[in-house]
Amino acid sequence: MTYLQYFLTLDDDGIELVTNVVQDWCKVHHVPLECELGLEAMRFAVGRTLAGEKSPVALSEAITAHIHVESFRHPN
Repeated sequence: MTYLQYFLTLDDDGIELVTNVVQDWCKVHHVPLECELGLEAMRFAVGRTLAGEKSPVALSEAITAHIHVESFRHPN
């Protein structure tokens, strides 16, 4: 499944929120968007956004708490 499929259930504001947050989150955590963790971040962010989350900061923090990326982080 591509990450674009997750957007089908979002409105324009939700798409913009999820896109920006997940791209930034992936960059900060050195996770490729198209890898399993990137796709999980996207799926999770869409779910949180559909549940009413509107804050980019809260959404990013929720992704981090959900995925626990520290054990997967690649060195610079």
